[in-house]
Amino acid sequence: MPDQPGGTPAPPPCTVAVVGLGGTGLALVRRLARAGLAVVGVDDDPAALARAEELSPPERPRTVSRFPAGLAEADVVIEAVPEPAALKRLVLARARRLLRPGTPVVTTALTTPLAELREAAGSDLFALRFLRADDLDAVEVARAPGAGDAAAERVEGVLTAAGITAHRVVDRPGSLAPGLLLGLLNRAAWMVHEGYADAEDVDTAMRLGAGWKEGPLAVLDAIGLDTARDLLSRLAETADGHAAPAPVLDELIARGALGRKTGRGFHHYGREEGPRRRAEPTAPPGRRVVVVGSGTMATGIAESFVRGGFDTTLLARTEEKARAAAERVEFALRRTGADEEAGGGGFRATADRSVLGAVDVVVEAVVEDLEVKRRLFAELGAVCAPRTLLATSTSSLPVADCTEPAGRPADVLGLHFFNPAPVMRLLELVPAAGTSEHSLARARAVAERLGKRTVRCGDRAGFIVNALLFPYLNQALHLLDADETTTAALDATARSVGGQPLGPVRLLDTVGADVALEVQRRLQADPRCRAPESAPLLTQLVATGHLGRKTPGKGTRAYLTSRAGASVPAAA
Repeated sequence: MPDQPGGTPAPPPCTVAVVGLGGTGLALVRRLARAGLAVVGVDDDPAALARAEELSPPERPRTVSRFPAGLAEADVVIEAVPEPAALKRLVLARARRLLRPGTPVVTTALTTPLAELREAAGSDLFALRFLRADDLDAVEVARAPGAGDAAAERVEGVLTAAGITAHRVVDRPGSLAPGLLLGLLNRAAWMVHEGYADAEDVDTAMRLGAGWKEGPLAVLDAIGLDTARDLLSRLAETADGHAAPAPVLDELIARGALGRKTGRGFHHYGREEGPRRRAEPTAPPGRRVVVVGSGTMATGIAESFVRGGFDTTLLARTEEKARAAAERVEFALRRTGADEEAGGGGFRATADRSVLGAVDVVVEAVVEDLEVKRRLFAELGAVCAPRTLLATSTSSLPVADCTEPAGRPADVLGLHFFNPAPVMRLLELVPAAGTSEHSLARARAVAERLGKRTVRCGDRAGFIVNALLFPYLNQALHLLDADETTTAALDATARSVGGQPLGPVRLLDTVGADVALEVQRRLQADPRCRAPESAPLLTQLVATGHLGRKTPGKGTRAYLTSRAGASVPAAA
């Protein structure tokens, strides 16, 4: 194969016809043309053909043709018309009459199985599965039964020439990463619809708390809200645990807010600016802080307060635990030179509970057990001075359930720190029903002094980040349990096609299967969270002690490998 200038291998001599020049089709045309492939743009709509001809020279198709002209010369045909299966079958059947024998046909159908299109398209049928036409660096490729190896090689050759990574996947509605991600995006839209959190806070939470480049609602805007709504409607018809599309999608669509392509959706784009968030009131938080607990989160939160200039006391159950916690905090502060930083606060650790009587802020960071937290808040209500800000750092329990025994509804709220607390910038601010504006203002002032960004949400299990991530992990385990994919393949496609910072298996092993099971059960117990029951595989992981990193050598992959080996008869 001859090289292009600069030593880059030239693309194979191949003509690719793209049928359907809407958003997805145009994105494919541009990507393939930039790679030097001969591209024919095909559509029935004169306006769509005109848009293709107006592309810049490097991205313009070699020719544009009214459908179905131009297909006879194609070596590969990519169908990119909208999703309804009936429309795709009609287009594919008409196209097939003009194609040379053995010409591969590639559909962009995401929710329609290839079996429903094969009669119309022919045997050499493939599907590209992806969500964002503006981000085509990687796709999932499903192959219809009976598709030839030569056709498969030609399709993968075209993708390789265009710099698009191809992940081979099973043919199922939504396949792997796109279907998983759509479920999460829909749950984020439901949060906005129900007034649980606003779009800005949901997206900020997932960027800062889960490492996303863009928040889930910005991703929906990029996909197109009309396209996403249709895909979600079709996935909801499958027996795959997908919920109906959030009604807010229909509300936005009815106003012509389709996402980035119209300049507004959940967010505003271009020159048009959305409404500015009103300035939030602030109030002095006070400098004296007690962090109750001695585990990883408690010591991390205490370290954060010291760095923020607060006079900080860590209150442990015993003096032995207090000394051990103090060593960890002081080591962390010395390691980074925090004890020399200007404005650093004082620190001590103790088991003397009298320290609760004269402080400004108490942050509870004890074990994630409702009864333990309720007993503690009953004590805080009895011994803390009036107007002391009483916060729980619970990650999955409703704030009201934890704090009600304090008897001070105006003074309590949730401050959900993320691990590691000194590093993570996100702080979920969760007012209970009776939390006063003054307490909220003080909490924001605390966060500002700690260098944290707050997001506000309603009081129910999981808050924003956990309520989105753990059902996503749960659904991923269903795919693994059904042998739809492998752990390595699922993680690879989630990162490459889904744009996730970590694959779901690695993320699950990082947080721990036991933590995931507990959070998922609490989400499922709260009907407002719309969470499905825990996946059987998740229960099995915990029952067999395969918890992830905390049990070296016993994670998700090891369990599935051992289970597969056990299922093979001894004689084999």
